[in-house]
Amino acid sequence: MPAEAADAGNAGGAGAPQGLSWSWELDFGALLAALTGTDPPDADSPGVGGEEAAQQAIQDDLDALDDQDGGAGRTPVTAVAGRVAERLAPGPDLAAWLATALPAGLGDGDLAAVAGSWRRVASWAQARELAAVAQMTSRAAARDEHASTSEDGRPSQVTPSAAAEVALELTMSQYGASAWAQLAVELAWRLPGTGAALTAGVIDLPRARLIAEATSPLGDEIARAVEERVLPAAGDQTTGMLRAALRRAVIATDPQGAEERRKDAERRAQVVLYPDQDCTATLAGQRLPAVHAAAAMARIKAMARALKASGAGGGVDLLSAQVYIGLLLGTLPLIPPAEDAPPDQPPGTDAHDDPGDGPRDDPGNGPADDPRDDSPANDVPPPGDQDAPRDEDPGPGDGPAQGTPAGYSDADHDDDGWLAPDWSGLPALIPPAFTRPGAPVPDGRPVAGLLDVSLPWQVLAGISSGPGYLGRIGPITAPQARRLAAAAARDPAVEWRIIVTTTDGYALAVTRIPCPRPRGRPPGSGTGQGAGDAAGTGAGNRPGAGTGLVGRVTLTIGEDIAAHPPPSWPRQGSGAGPGPPDGILSRVLLAAATAAACARAAIAADDAAGGCAHSSASPAYRPPPRLKEYVAARDLTCRFPRCRQPAWRGDLDHTIPFDDGGLTCRCNLGGLCRTHHILKHHPDWKLRQIAPGTFAWTTPAGRAFTATPDTHIV
Repeated sequence: MPAEAADAGNAGGAGAPQGLSWSWELDFGALLAALTGTDPPDADSPGVGGEEAAQQAIQDDLDALDDQDGGAGRTPVTAVAGRVAERLAPGPDLAAWLATALPAGLGDGDLAAVAGSWRRVASWAQARELAAVAQMTSRAAARDEHASTSEDGRPSQVTPSAAAEVALELTMSQYGASAWAQLAVELAWRLPGTGAALTAGVIDLPRARLIAEATSPLGDEIARAVEERVLPAAGDQTTGMLRAALRRAVIATDPQGAEERRKDAERRAQVVLYPDQDCTATLAGQRLPAVHAAAAMARIKAMARALKASGAGGGVDLLSAQVYIGLLLGTLPLIPPAEDAPPDQPPGTDAHDDPGDGPRDDPGNGPADDPRDDSPANDVPPPGDQDAPRDEDPGPGDGPAQGTPAGYSDADHDDDGWLAPDWSGLPALIPPAFTRPGAPVPDGRPVAGLLDVSLPWQVLAGISSGPGYLGRIGPITAPQARRLAAAAARDPAVEWRIIVTTTDGYALAVTRIPCPRPRGRPPGSGTGQGAGDAAGTGAGNRPGAGTGLVGRVTLTIGEDIAAHPPPSWPRQGSGAGPGPPDGILSRVLLAAATAAACARAAIAADDAAGGCAHSSASPAYRPPPRLKEYVAARDLTCRFPRCRQPAWRGDLDHTIPFDDGGLTCRCNLGGLCRTHHILKHHPDWKLRQIAPGTFAWTTPAGRAFTATPDTHIV
């Protein structure tokens, strides 16, 4: 046995892990005693509590295996890998032992035990990382005049400087790094029990994060009381079960505070939009009143079931989503009433007259629980058990939803095999009563409140199937991008911006083309299309019809394409989705070629001057719109290396302050979000623009990071 255990790192041949040799802090005495049967260390020697019992348990397993092997005294390490791993505390000893256990050579039981043990090692490693981050946060607070630390080092806040250092080292966004640092502080000082459980591998990071998030609004004493209630069972609960246990514990520990926090959260309700995989998106309401949200869900489900009963194909989940979007966009088709259904109840009719009537478009609604109740809730059927969440249901952060989402009966997700109905068309207009149109501003900012679409010239021409980009969503497929561009072309108020790039995608120049006008329509004949189809099949422009959905279209085009267009590019559209508007492709080529020639002349002047010739410099402190728009297009995002905030949303900063002789020129301007603009002026941080668009940051710890201009998709 000893020889095989010692040589286990070489069991896999050349390139196999070298077993225990990599670790410098192993307790070799404890491990060897467990593996070889030698006397355990003295009782007074340092070690983890319960170590002797663990050694004895391992030795008992080895003896049993040795007996099964005929008493040869050489038990293969793969035969005991899982049993040894389960009895070692997470740390270097366990990590080193697991490095010897190659998965391909393990039995089923040992393989499962090794997987669980690696999870404990991961928890231990993340706890150690968080401990380092907590110290970084504490030291940054001690240096900051707007923060402080307690006697034990606990920082009063996570400073922007601390979050920025964490973001750079761990490749996080500023927001993500701030949340990570906050978690580190919570586990180090506020929730030491949770931190210790993570270090010991009793819980993993998702469970530690759940406990910290659930107790974050609570005072320290109440938070620790909640921790004490849930922590003993947390390691044996799924995240859904733990989340439910935390909700119960928070309410039970501080019922009055829970009610006050609920009211406060409802005042911070919002609707959020973020992209998913497969070029889809999630649109959700957050911090909604729970009863109202449940009632809204019941109404959506009732309408979806009514659609299905009327013959619509697809599962109820899909139909519910289509009802949801249709209600918001005003494109929901008429849902035929059920056979022998009572007539619709007109709005404002007393519910006493006919409590069984549902609202218009919702023939599936049944009677309310109490027909004597005049509340608006009587228009909505009560949620059934199939709509109730369960403790094991996934929540945010539990991973992508695959297959049948939890929380509803299987009947809700049953697809009857019929062809699913198409999604309703986009409304081309925002009704006049709701429009507050913002005028286009030539400084890189999109039109407020409207869609902002970007796509390469080749995508619009149908030559390329590459992605486009939609503000708030991100990358979208070529047909989606062409559809939005085609809709925008029928609205003469849309701004058309052209960004000319190098062959590598770096911005050279920014220009515009006149807004295309629909054929046969004089100027001022209205904006947008008829409702119901954003792809160009609507009724056309109508005076006073409202505002179009798209505020700006940005086309990127390489200077090589502008100078030498592909010989086969379509003049009158493409078969891949809605075609480009008549003439727009040619006008883009002409405008791009002119702008590229001017940009190349400026570059030649820079070369002759041995640096920036300052041909675009302004004597004023505030840069003119043309310069601001170019820098925003060149930088694309905040010039802090890990920040992805759009440059147009932030500040246009003078790298060398204007008062210190810094020029208002492209070689001394850069886009910084407000957080990193303030950070730049922190005395412990240094920023240089070593070339136009290339920024070098130095952290308080002396670590150097460089940000280069972002590239455009061409």
